[in-house]
Amino acid sequence: MAAAPGVAVVLAAGALSVAGDSAAMVALVLRAHADSGGAAAVTALLLCFALPVVATTGAAGALADRADPRRLLLVAGLVQAGAAAGLAVVDDLATTCLLVLVMQTGFALGQPVWGAVGPALVGERRVGRLVSLQHALRGVAGPAGAGLGGVLVQSVGAGAVLTLDAASFVLLALAGASLQVPRPTAPAARPTVRDAVLPRAGVAALREHPVLWVLVLALFPMVVAVESVNAAEVFLVRDVLGASAAGYGLAEAVHGGAAVVGALAAGGLTRLTFRVRAVLAAVAVVALAQVGAGLAPAYASYLAAAAVSGAALGVVNALVFALLLSEVDAARRGSVVAFVSGVSRGCSVAALSLGGVLTATAGPRTAYLVAGTAGLLIALAAVLGVHRSVDSRSTVRG
Repeated sequence: MAAAPGVAVVLAAGALSVAGDSAAMVALVLRAHADSGGAAAVTALLLCFALPVVATTGAAGALADRADPRRLLLVAGLVQAGAAAGLAVVDDLATTCLLVLVMQTGFALGQPVWGAVGPALVGERRVGRLVSLQHALRGVAGPAGAGLGGVLVQSVGAGAVLTLDAASFVLLALAGASLQVPRPTAPAARPTVRDAVLPRAGVAALREHPVLWVLVLALFPMVVAVESVNAAEVFLVRDVLGASAAGYGLAEAVHGGAAVVGALAAGGLTRLTFRVRAVLAAVAVVALAQVGAGLAPAYASYLAAAAVSGAALGVVNALVFALLLSEVDAARRGSVVAFVSGVSRGCSVAALSLGGVLTATAGPRTAYLVAGTAGLLIALAAVLGVHRSVDSRSTVRG
């Protein structure tokens, strides 16, 4: 697969995009904290990072399926670069938020394209391995970008970090323009204004595959359940289990590293039936690991639960996107990826709010137990839904 023209560019560019996004977020959050902006300023920044991905779901999907991918990736990268360059020289909150919205709009428009061009480069049979590698590299790139951003802010300042981000986004734009991929074949019907606002094409494509539709519907509440404990984690690890700051960092590293391993392992599954079963099993394992973390009597057992949860999440993420790219027709892949990514990001925003409230009112252990129990119910509902879809439509093929 590595020999296919453009594959290395897609893999490297996708990782660079995630790393640059993470570094920029850390730099801006640290700058807001240093400027005594308070929790409101940090929350506003985080919302600005998330909202464009949610708001442009329909438009991003329509463009990914119809526009020349090279031109779209070039424009998206240059938009990100321009906004990052602006963020390097301004520091008032209002302008910062506006430029973050612009930068993340470029990110939102580019990401579905990076996901959708892969099958055209490697062929349908190798999509699963490509997606596994993409998720593994992005799983490394996100924490690496965040960590590097923090180190550079401390040593050279946030402005220098954002200038480097701008340069990386220029490289991203040039990488996109260099891809040798055909322009997508546009559907017969022209998109309406409603199509550009709402992700109707992505929803319609998924509903033609009942098993995929069930898995995606299960994915969204699972994101809420899994990410809701992000607000509780530091309190459980530091206050309840008594771990040091380094111990908290180690838990994050173990979770992220295990996710990379899980994503790579998932690449070995190629048959549709096996992929679906593995996703359902992994969702249940994530939930059980959350319950285990909530009941952990000591830091070591929490660390083990974090490793299990991370590996299972790596499997879920890699296989769900492999299924989307391999089972949905090429003309609508961008719409599907944009829809799933946008709604998932919206669920992440909801998860932070719910997790914070639950942690503040019931404590971190309870937050983990509630999230894990909800995850088990989601897994059970997904199993029943998949079996019902198979029985009624016979869509799962060996």
